[in-house]
Amino acid sequence: MSGITGRRVVRVLAAAVGGAVAAGVVVGGAARLLMSLIVIAAAEESTFTFVGTLGVVLVFSVLAVPAALTAAAPAMVRLAGRWVTACVTGFGVASTGFADGAAIILAPDSRMTYIAMLVVGFGAVVVAHGRFAQYVSRRLAGEAARPADAERELAAA
Repeated sequence: MSGITGRRVVRVLAAAVGGAVAAGVVVGGAARLLMSLIVIAAAEESTFTFVGTLGVVLVFSVLAVPAALTAAAPAMVRLAGRWVTACVTGFGVASTGFADGAAIILAPDSRMTYIAMLVVGFGAVVVAHGRFAQYVSRRLAGEAARPADAERELAAA
């Protein structure tokens, strides 16, 4: 068992920041694209701005912090970090992402299938948010484990 050194702590924290930022950019970008597609599917014109997109990326970066910070932890803590990120992100998306619910409800019936598929996609993006942050953080910290090892570690706990 190796001891915890100041260098290791700095490396893990730097990797967590990098993982959170990467998850914010990738997952926030995907979420912003899905937001735009939902508005378009609701038969409205998309009026998203670059500044708004930067805001979404920033918020998704901040929301990825719990998962990114737990990336180097034991399997149960990593799992908890991923789900904390998914729950907080999901709550944020549910409370703000569908603020224009009237447009979705009043959308033509022929477009409801597309809207439902996009909403399911949104759910998948929210769940993947924490896993992606942890993956990038572990890679940056130099401690990437194979998924099979993580699952065996989780089963043994």
